[in-house]
Amino acid sequence: MPDLALLGISQKAPLNHDELSQCRGVDGRHLKGAIASEILAAVARGRDVIAEFPVNDVEDFDRDLRPAATLISAWISEVAGKTSIETALLATRSDIIDYLRGNSHARLRTGWRAEIIGSDLDDLREGTAGISFDGKGGLRLVRAAPVENFEQ
Repeated sequence: MPDLALLGISQKAPLNHDELSQCRGVDGRHLKGAIASEILAAVARGRDVIAEFPVNDVEDFDRDLRPAATLISAWISEVAGKTSIETALLATRSDIIDYLRGNSHARLRTGWRAEIIGSDLDDLREGTAGISFDGKGGLRLVRAAPVENFEQ
């Protein structure tokens, strides 16, 4: 099932077959037989779970880190395109802010997200990498000398 379909289903939380068919990214093959029933059953189970989300004050985000968030967001979009992962699944704005704030439990520091993009983000944040255009309409990560080696 495509990432976009999973995202669409999670956002709509359909109650029945008709609502499932209207979810973004869901196509005919997901609506046939046992697949549709299993999806709806999983959604129903998910409705019964009480989710506790950490409070993340995006509004209080340090103004000095906003350019870094924009840069990292651009790189995440590039990597998402190259890996065929929906950008919103790879990282949300909140994920980026959580990462930049140094939260050791940030989603970009753990699990599959860290495996895909974690070291790139660490290099960008430490100043040992930068982003440039690749000459083909995309972006590329460029290794750089450590910041302390530069004179101003």
